[in-house]
Amino acid sequence: MISFLISSTICLSVLLLFYHFVLRKESMFVFNRFFLLGSLVFSLTIPLINLAPIFPTLNSSSQNAGVEIQQAFLKPVIQPSDEKNPVIAPNSVQPKHEKQVLDWSWFLVSVYLVGLVFFIMRFIFQIFSLSGLVKKGAVIQKERYRLVLIGLETMPFTFLDYLFVNEITYLTDGLEQEILQHELTHIKEKHSIDILFVEALKIIFWFNPIFLFYKKAIQLNHEFLADREVVACSDDVLPYQKLLISKVLGKEFVYNLSSPINYSVTKNRLIMMKKSTSKQKSFLLRLSLIPIFGFLLGSFSQTTASQSNNLFSQGYPVKDFESYILEALSEESDFVVELEKLDIEGAKAAYLKLTEDEKAKVTEFPILEDGALTYLIGLQNAKDSIKVRINFSPPPKKMSIPDEVWTNWIKSKNVEVILDDKNEDISILSNYSLNDFALYEVRGIEKKKFLKPEKYQLTLTTHHQFENKFVTSRKKIQTISASYPNGDIAEIPYFMKYVLMNQKGELEEYFPENYLQRALEAILTQEFKDLPSANAIMDIRKSFWINVTRNGQKEMVVVSYN
Repeated sequence: MISFLISSTICLSVLLLFYHFVLRKESMFVFNRFFLLGSLVFSLTIPLINLAPIFPTLNSSSQNAGVEIQQAFLKPVIQPSDEKNPVIAPNSVQPKHEKQVLDWSWFLVSVYLVGLVFFIMRFIFQIFSLSGLVKKGAVIQKERYRLVLIGLETMPFTFLDYLFVNEITYLTDGLEQEILQHELTHIKEKHSIDILFVEALKIIFWFNPIFLFYKKAIQLNHEFLADREVVACSDDVLPYQKLLISKVLGKEFVYNLSSPINYSVTKNRLIMMKKSTSKQKSFLLRLSLIPIFGFLLGSFSQTTASQSNNLFSQGYPVKDFESYILEALSEESDFVVELEKLDIEGAKAAYLKLTEDEKAKVTEFPILEDGALTYLIGLQNAKDSIKVRINFSPPPKKMSIPDEVWTNWIKSKNVEVILDDKNEDISILSNYSLNDFALYEVRGIEKKKFLKPEKYQLTLTTHHQFENKFVTSRKKIQTISASYPNGDIAEIPYFMKYVLMNQKGELEEYFPENYLQRALEAILTQEFKDLPSANAIMDIRKSFWINVTRNGQKEMVVVSYN
């Protein structure tokens, strides 16, 4: 979210500055209207656009160069250690820091929600105020608008298709034709829609003042557009200018959702009435916007932001999360991460930026946000004496179907078929050959009865489904293993859970408290080294087991909680 706000604000600022110093001085009022509105939409959309197919990812050499530069100015979180087996204290400062960040985040969210409610209520009050003027005033239906005569002493103003005019001014023929035509232009060109749009953005992003500047620019451009209509119908612009000056010197009522008349606005309007822009200059100005929009698109799109890792957060490498996992994969298997290869802090920074939906799609690695992270860092620091591997569930081994088995299936009538997780008729096998399948399973579902043969269920998986389901699908952690110089190997199941019966007699899942943190601590300190093999009975609330290979023998060792 912070990256989005920074990127969108920079885009908004660049485009507004270009408008203020270049376009605002030209009589390209219709183009300027859509430029301002388009700038809002563009700037709020560009950080969400993914341009991966167009812009190539950054190469590793440039990434590493960025890391070296950043590390020269940033104090590393992981301090090098000369100890052979460093042990990190369980009560690390890091969990407390994470809790403080969480509390601070909730405070910011609370402040934002309070502000959001305030500005929503303020907007609703303004709408009800206008509605009250309509109800209290006399409404006269005209051909293109609705005239509302009000008792409020104010200059004429519009909202949607309503034109609000002081009742005495209207009845005494005090409403000048030029002013009427000016206000009707606001209605005809639906300028109120623009104001409502930017007002909605002001409410959502109430903390960002850039939207206030956009609203003022849009309102002023509306005045230019309306003035152009009046001037186009007159041979002499001077009487209209004098009329505007007289209105400024009179009483003034400023309404937030209308386009008010005041000195600074009128001064700009008087200047722009005699301003003209040649077609050639107009074309060149529009053409100059192409490189500006292209630069912003390439600099602040989602792809570029992910490549640079936002450059605003913690100064970590310009890579996404999956890049860290790929770099740490073992040469022997794509389903094993070697801990000594993993940039833990960089991966953590990238992982914590993911949304919950994104975390559910990328390689499973929530240990980066767990209290166990401290021990994971300790294990990496001890890489010279402990080799740690994070093992993902590998795909099953492909199977071959014998010719005679395939022939029996084709001829069989008492077989239910599940093909790629879908129930199919046995006749569908005629569309395939035995080499089209990577996996198969046959199991009986009905026993043989009198005059009724045994019934089977045949589950088949095509090679395409195999790739989608087991190879290219999301990798999930299966075990974490550690090997030691003396040949010992320790392996912990990643998710340890039991099914227990509660006091109500209901079965429910039970996860040992801080299991992963405690298990990583055990393999870091090699706590199980002299522990005996597990007995058949153990208190699962106060202990857990680790698969240990000692002297070539695999056994289960029970480790107790402190």
